[in-house]
Amino acid sequence: MNQISKIAAAVNWHFWPRCNYGCKFCFATFEDIPLKDRLPKEDALKLPKMLAEVGAEKITFVGGEPTLCPYLGDLLIEAKKAELTTCIVSNGTGLTSGFFDKYSEFIDWVGLSIDASNDDLHYMMGRGLYKDLNKGHSDHLKDSIETWELCKRYGIRMKLNTVVCKTNLDDDMTELVSKLRPERWKIFQVLPVKGQNDSEIEELMIDSAEFNKWVERHRSIANTGMSFIVESNELMRGSYAMIDALGRFYTNVDGGHKYSPSIFEKGVLYAWEKNIFLEEKFVNRGGIYDWSKKLPILVI
Repeated sequence: MNQISKIAAAVNWHFWPRCNYGCKFCFATFEDIPLKDRLPKEDALKLPKMLAEVGAEKITFVGGEPTLCPYLGDLLIEAKKAELTTCIVSNGTGLTSGFFDKYSEFIDWVGLSIDASNDDLHYMMGRGLYKDLNKGHSDHLKDSIETWELCKRYGIRMKLNTVVCKTNLDDDMTELVSKLRPERWKIFQVLPVKGQNDSEIEELMIDSAEFNKWVERHRSIANTGMSFIVESNELMRGSYAMIDALGRFYTNVDGGHKYSPSIFEKGVLYAWEKNIFLEEKFVNRGGIYDWSKKLPILVI
């Protein structure tokens, strides 16, 4: 058997496993990881270079909510030193002008999570509901649109992430998305993951026919120059190269999270060899694209 010499070109690093929102459908709650467990900062800062040395080209910083991490900026700097394309997937709450003033030159992409055309639906799904209940709800849609425009002014490429579930099944986001004009619109069928979202997922589940009906309602977006990426449950499972907050690759191919040893134990390639990643699915869902081109920064 040939020895593995490289990993996937694109890696999602769920380095900060906690979030300030309480989205009911979230499949990355990491409740199986003790609250304070994560890599020490000094180790975390080494990880982007370690990934680049064995074939990674793009790193996506994911949570939880990545902007809650006080040293996200340092991680972005290290990723660019390693010549990786960088992306942050966020609910937008920590993407401020102050953050971009310091770190926008190290950010190639931002993916914002917007699941509906109005906040009544967001609230029903828990999107915008702060886990600190004393804070109540945010105006998630309004705040997201403001953050979107801010990202664009800083020359950051934009993608939109939307989860389709029972709550927003009859919604129509065509007008909203046509105004935002993301380069990529990623549409996910709500995904059950054992040990992550068991408690509330049943009431949100939809079948393939329902998901496809929602997709077809929005199909016209594909004719406007935006990449229209549709990810069913079947296509999602096993098609992402993922690392958790402890530096372990993990897969959801069997319905729950299965973790490799930490890459800091015996190296990246050893941990990768213990992981399950279905590259054909990764390619089929549009995982490879021109992700490196930087946009010009607009005058602010």
